[in-house]
Amino acid sequence: MRHILLVVSLLASILFGIVLLTTDAELWDNAPSHAYGLIGLVLVDVVLIIISQRSKNGFLKHVRYIGVVKFLIILGDILTAPEFGITYLEFAEYLLSLWAYDGLLGSQLAIALSSHYHLRRLS
Repeated sequence: MRHILLVVSLLASILFGIVLLTTDAELWDNAPSHAYGLIGLVLVDVVLIIISQRSKNGFLKHVRYIGVVKFLIILGDILTAPEFGITYLEFAEYLLSLWAYDGLLGSQLAIALSSHYHLRRLS
């Protein structure tokens, strides 16, 4: 299997995303648009796994940026706190108390680092 570290990172991201979608009732009750956004991010990971198995190594240079952008999007969710009538700190504490959210953040960094690692190994 090509790019094993990348595929494992993408699978972890998918897993953490699905766990959040299925276990965080607050997500669906108070922020369904965020839930749909997370579904989109999970689908991006699925597409990236398929591409990683079918394409040459050229796509890797873009995947590291995708991982960083997804990390910033997920972390940036904290900035939506006023929509829910709470402070940024309260929302950050809530989100960071969810192990699946923490895993989702970490898996984005793993995606970026593993694709970077594969690129370095190939050159």
